[in-house]
Amino acid sequence: MPGRSGVLAAVAILVATACTGGDGGNSPAPGGDTPSVEGSGSAAIEEFAAAWVPDVKAAALRGIVDRPGLAAKSIAGHVAELAITDTRIELTGELDCGDDSCSQYATVTHQLAGAGEWSYETLVQSKLLDGQWLIEWLPGTFHPDLTDITTLERVRTLPSRAPILDRKGIALTPEREIVRVGLEPRAVRPTTYAELANVLEIDTAALEERVEAAQPTWFVSVIDLRRPDYRQVRDRLLEVPGITTDSSRRALAPTAEWGRAVLGTVALANEEALQSAGPLTLPTDEIGVSGLQLAYQQELAGTPGISINLVEKGTDEVLNQVLHRDPVPGDPLKTSLDFTAQSAAEQAVAGVTDTTAVVLVKASTGEILAAANAPGPTSYPTGFVGRYAPGSTFKVVSAAALLDQGVVQPSSSVQCPDSTVVDGKRFKNYEPGIVGPNPSFAQAFAASCNTTVVQRADELSGAQLATMASQFGIGASWQLGVDAFSGSVPADSDLVTRAADMIGQGKVEASPLLMAMIAAAVDSGVPRTPTLLPELAPGSRLRPLESNLRSDLQQMMRLTVTDGTGSTVDLPGLPVHAKTGTAEFDEAGRLGTNAWMIGFRGDLAFAVLVENGSSGAHDAGPIVRAILQDLPDDLYN
Repeated sequence: MPGRSGVLAAVAILVATACTGGDGGNSPAPGGDTPSVEGSGSAAIEEFAAAWVPDVKAAALRGIVDRPGLAAKSIAGHVAELAITDTRIELTGELDCGDDSCSQYATVTHQLAGAGEWSYETLVQSKLLDGQWLIEWLPGTFHPDLTDITTLERVRTLPSRAPILDRKGIALTPEREIVRVGLEPRAVRPTTYAELANVLEIDTAALEERVEAAQPTWFVSVIDLRRPDYRQVRDRLLEVPGITTDSSRRALAPTAEWGRAVLGTVALANEEALQSAGPLTLPTDEIGVSGLQLAYQQELAGTPGISINLVEKGTDEVLNQVLHRDPVPGDPLKTSLDFTAQSAAEQAVAGVTDTTAVVLVKASTGEILAAANAPGPTSYPTGFVGRYAPGSTFKVVSAAALLDQGVVQPSSSVQCPDSTVVDGKRFKNYEPGIVGPNPSFAQAFAASCNTTVVQRADELSGAQLATMASQFGIGASWQLGVDAFSGSVPADSDLVTRAADMIGQGKVEASPLLMAMIAAAVDSGVPRTPTLLPELAPGSRLRPLESNLRSDLQQMMRLTVTDGTGSTVDLPGLPVHAKTGTAEFDEAGRLGTNAWMIGFRGDLAFAVLVENGSSGAHDAGPIVRAILQDLPDDLYN
């Protein structure tokens, strides 16, 4: 039997004439005239229409209905069975009166929890009984098909959930079989919880409280497992006292980790997800609770079907169907993700122990091809919303500003001392002797020389740095369909802060997605806002980079791979361009570093972040290499 709701709501009454009062129509009218049958009979009907609400009590119907207790009980029973949350009565027919009775048709509109509105017409009759006008309550007053031997039964049907698709139409979240593992309270033994914790590696404290609060024969959910995962623990699990299982289907990605932070998950409704799930969702439904599954819950879920059956009491035989609406499937959600690219990214981060994010982008369009977040399973989209100092990967932007302002050229002879002082603040390189004497600016860039860059902070204003950042799309308005951070670069007037900003420290913040978009801009020559949902929220093209600037940056990023810190990704075949980064952070007095690598190969741009990594070359580089080696040629075109 479907879930039932006792939610109560107010009733709106639309009537054709004004109510004349509750004295039964027996008092003389002003001037001494006796009220007409029509006036008294109509007043009784109107008063009943106003009193008919889902939570009406017998006391409220006394003096209005001939059998108030029976009427209130009948209404309450149907409200519970049909999950009625609101009722509106509109008196629509003409009043028809005899010597001691009146009748009028009314349109009854019920709001059915999780199923929308249901309207029908019924006949309301009033009679003069012992000098008082009262509504004659009959089974058919609630619904015209009801009799003493029939009742109404509700059946709500959910459609199959529509899948999220990749850019080629591959279903990323088809419905897959799951096994629901639960406990039957009456069969639970003292050893149950310890054995469960051992088999499933879960905290059973909250579970124990739920079992104690449940009825003896209830199914108390423990965990839902994919069928392959269930097979691995089946024999041990079934030995636990009180365990019971059931099979179902759910929209799932290939694995629990695969694209989880972006695609999201489907689970039993929680309070937060219910707020945006729409009026046709019940707390007992499985709905999207994170990612795209949450953001596009109503589109993916479709519309529930509903049937109201007239059944015979005692036999439950269905005699008639007074309402039927078929379930309407949801609409598939097409994304820019690529199944092959996402799989390669997931494989590359499998087994990592520190927070890691990978973002792959098609440079010529700004379409996101993959976004992997690890270790997993995790629903937190670090690659999209993470706010990090980008470290030396930001030198792509600061170098662009220096080149654009004519401060340096790639061939300019520069110095790269192991440390230098800017306005009293000492800056140093990652390690001593990273490049030979008198390097070119391009060589210093490839070696990730901090001191070369900060020494030129007084030749570049904060506004000029912020303007170049804006040209790359930093801080732009993004419409992805899910939350994402487009970065922040302040126009800082303080020289020391600006020097720190130029090497991706200071006040500069970026997400891995932003850094992938910066690499994509150097690759294609056109900065863009990213695209995840090409049909619903396509990205936009920004002002192109100057051709000479683009060429210079490409050469410097290529040099980083062939003769600099990016040699880890110097692969045969199509050339790889990259920039490494190591960003320092201070967390509660603990100084740590995050590792970065951004770049591109062919039409594929990438960004990798590894929290607590020692360097981009050491920690992010191997992940990039693993991904690039596994991708087919068509993803580079």
